[in-house]
Amino acid sequence: MLRRSIIWIAVVFLAISGMVYAGSQQTSSTPASTIIINARYYLNEPTEVFWSDDELLVWLNKGTLDIATRTKCLESWESVSLAADTVEYTLSDSYIAITDVVYSDASDALKGLIKSNPSSVGHESAVGEPSYWYSAGNKLGIFPSLAAIDGTTAETVRAYYVTRPTDVTSGQNVLVPAHYDHALTLYIAARAWYKDGQFAKGNRLMAEYYEELDRFRLDYNEQIKQAKESVK
Repeated sequence: MLRRSIIWIAVVFLAISGMVYAGSQQTSSTPASTIIINARYYLNEPTEVFWSDDELLVWLNKGTLDIATRTKCLESWESVSLAADTVEYTLSDSYIAITDVVYSDASDALKGLIKSNPSSVGHESAVGEPSYWYSAGNKLGIFPSLAAIDGTTAETVRAYYVTRPTDVTSGQNVLVPAHYDHALTLYIAARAWYKDGQFAKGNRLMAEYYEELDRFRLDYNEQIKQAKESVK
């Protein structure tokens, strides 16, 4: 039993330390122009001939979006003030997907909400302390909705989401964490080979790209699930 407990603690520690939130992952200090130069090594074209720098920059920004979507490496959060008898809210930031929601009552006590869906609304108590959340149509749903208390409430939720990266110019630093620089390089080169009809070369580099992401990506929720099952 003691051995299982030690293993469980170790797994939880590793999983938590691997969570990819914006506060725990510094974005790369590598300029986009350097990533493009590195991609040209794979293309055997050190200067612009068939592929322009502007074209490779387009694939750099597309690759950044793909990496952020697959790895959640650009997560951030937003605090939302809850209103009485209100279920749906709009976040002010641009995001790819909401990942988690934590409820904070008037005394700042925290409670993680359970992910659900819009069809579940109304099957619980109409008002009270929120227990569930959903994301649909760019709306964040929180239910049950808060009961009106003198027309005011002090409760909030903290919504964690994957930030949608903005496009960078060649003189700006790339937005992914530094350990994804090589993956981004592979993505650009693979897309460039596809343009030239070199599908075998493109597929080989794209396969390396996916392997590179898997080297660093930690599926936190799945790890916790497996760890809990191992101690039953």
